[in-house]
Amino acid sequence: MPATRRSLLRALLAAPVVLAPAPAWARKFSPPDRARRLAALGALDQLPPALQAAFSPGPDDSPIPAPGPQDWLSQHAEPGQTFGEFVVQRHARPGEIRRKLTMLPIGAIEGGEWPALTVVADFAARFFQLPVELAASTTMKDLKARGRDRGDFYQYDTRTILAGMKRRVPADAYTLIGVTIADLYPGPSWNFVFGYASFDERVGVYSFARFDPGFYGERRGADVKRTILRRSLGLLAHELGHTFGIEHCIYFHCLMNGCNHLDESDAAPLHLCPVCRRKLQYSINYDPATRERQLAEFFRARGLAADAARCERLLAAIEAATPAPP
Repeated sequence: MPATRRSLLRALLAAPVVLAPAPAWARKFSPPDRARRLAALGALDQLPPALQAAFSPGPDDSPIPAPGPQDWLSQHAEPGQTFGEFVVQRHARPGEIRRKLTMLPIGAIEGGEWPALTVVADFAARFFQLPVELAASTTMKDLKARGRDRGDFYQYDTRTILAGMKRRVPADAYTLIGVTIADLYPGPSWNFVFGYASFDERVGVYSFARFDPGFYGERRGADVKRTILRRSLGLLAHELGHTFGIEHCIYFHCLMNGCNHLDESDAAPLHLCPVCRRKLQYSINYDPATRERQLAEFFRARGLAADAARCERLLAAIEAATPAPP
């Protein structure tokens, strides 16, 4: 992929940020109709029955909602990425040697309301069906990350963080994902960013910071730990999805939708749509039934009943389509 294309993708695929009012061109986005959604998914008739069931749109796969004036698609012109386009782009895929994900803690992340990194790593292993390793923690100083003072808090530039991380990608890791509770921004014109990932350099970073209501001076409710956990899981999977070459989804309401603010992020599902499920399975070649079963177990164990039920419904459809062994 040409360098200019890589740079453009990295800029467009950053996670949520608050921007100025929508330009006139962006307000024209309207959700694709059913025919366009199915065209983005591609023909399924040549796939095995279990894969057909795994990728066929079901009752949980709703179309992407029309964006509000401050939502991502009212601020960014994105053409979408069909499954066919994804395949032709020939993104890197995990191989026999690079077949694990490595998580790098940046600074202290413990105590308080923050989720345990072992729990986050367990989710990532189930979501991507790859082993996840927790690396020894590092610091912004060690990464030579630069930043800016915002008065009440300090922000770090994701470009300098990723530059420092590129030197640390393990030889046997598909990608290295940094995790921090420091606030982030991707460039001088941006207010903030929740996370940022590179398609081709196998690195990404994301922050828990703005997932805590206390960051905004708001009261923490009784369910704050589960709220922060769910937000963190969603962003981790979203950013790691980008490292597999999956662009923002404009077809269904999906984990890979772009998000411009916390309300939009909270409304997004913690699940991939049929188009993005097909892209991820093409990259990793996992068994869809095993993945949905493991994710359902994870969600049930952590009180995320609605997310567990969605996995169980898809699992039931896959199992019903799978021929019985002789």
